[in-house]
Amino acid sequence: MYLSIFFIRQILHEMWLHKLRSSLAIFCIAFGTFAVVVLLALGDGFYKESYRNIVEIADNSCFVWRGNSSKSYQGYPKGQTYNFKISDIVELPKALKTVEAVAPASEARQSASISYESKKYSKNIYWVTPEFLRTTKINIAPGGRFINQVDIERQARVAVLGDKVKTILFGKQDVLGLKISINNVPFTVIGILIDDKRGKNGSRGDDVFISYKSYISLYGDQSIPFFLALPKSEIGSIQFEKSLRSYFGQKYHFDKDDKEAMGFFDISEIFQYIRWFLISLQLFLAVCGIMTLAVGSVGVANIMFLIITERTYEIGLRKAIGSTDRQIFLQLLLEALIIIGVGGGIGLAASLFVIILLQSITLPSWLGVPRLSWITVAITIFVLALIGLVAGFFPARRAAKIDPIEALT
Repeated sequence: MYLSIFFIRQILHEMWLHKLRSSLAIFCIAFGTFAVVVLLALGDGFYKESYRNIVEIADNSCFVWRGNSSKSYQGYPKGQTYNFKISDIVELPKALKTVEAVAPASEARQSASISYESKKYSKNIYWVTPEFLRTTKINIAPGGRFINQVDIERQARVAVLGDKVKTILFGKQDVLGLKISINNVPFTVIGILIDDKRGKNGSRGDDVFISYKSYISLYGDQSIPFFLALPKSEIGSIQFEKSLRSYFGQKYHFDKDDKEAMGFFDISEIFQYIRWFLISLQLFLAVCGIMTLAVGSVGVANIMFLIITERTYEIGLRKAIGSTDRQIFLQLLLEALIIIGVGGGIGLAASLFVIILLQSITLPSWLGVPRLSWITVAITIFVLALIGLVAGFFPARRAAKIDPIEALT
């Protein structure tokens, strides 16, 4: 015990005598640790945000879009085009047993003048069905609700507002039950979209949702270029695509086997590829950080070899008066571990401060919120310990093998 305390005191004394050298070594390790932790935290935040955004639309949802026929069919020439009508799309769940729900895509909208008392705002109006929440996962603030089937049957003029629209028109006022005007037509506010300040609902906070029947009454049965469709749980992607092609082929007069006439894309097919890409990106960031740490460890090893060169006479003298190879080895290994430990501690503290700072400011929504997990900390500590052992082992072994006679001559 006394010997260990003596070793530590001697090591700290040597580090204090060579402050610049020790500081540079500690800085290298601190910077490497900082890089590892911050990169992993940013990567983890980006992964979780991207994963969540993908999951919001990847629950077996499919994009369907109009095309141009590439072959003649039933007297209709090739090259003909067509338009999906809103009324056609919303009837799909009733017309086809394979369809669970449909929803508009981003182009299915119309800019309108929205007003409340003296305040006005011009923004996009979306038509939706009650099943919209099942194809695009958004959250409604407590106390409110989304458009339901009763609203459709009663042709109720109700609206759901994005949080940004609500703030512009009403500020912090409780808006549920109040009436707004959309192109001078009154609508009752029944719900507000939740915004988590990190773009959880993307651009939805800037939009207004009304039922498809209200939309048609305002703008007519418009054409839409594409839409989202959700198959029933027991229906596979191939069967679902065939049923849609057969249905629209009969309705719009094109061959159901004509791939150019109607586009179809199953989002879930690429879900796993995107997931592995995000994981690979995390691993890449981790490797970049670890490489930075490795460079720092090379610096520590070089400094340790320099220490041995400078203290060859001292090491020889200590051996001559009774110090064993093991004691010499442990002292120099411990010195390397102390440098690594101090540098790692400083790097962890600095990275934690930066991560907390990043969490307190508004970052781009696609970047997500940087997260410092226990796994990240554990990996960093393990890598630091490994680097400390490697950086100190070889210099310490070299010092332990010094011949005291040669060192003193």
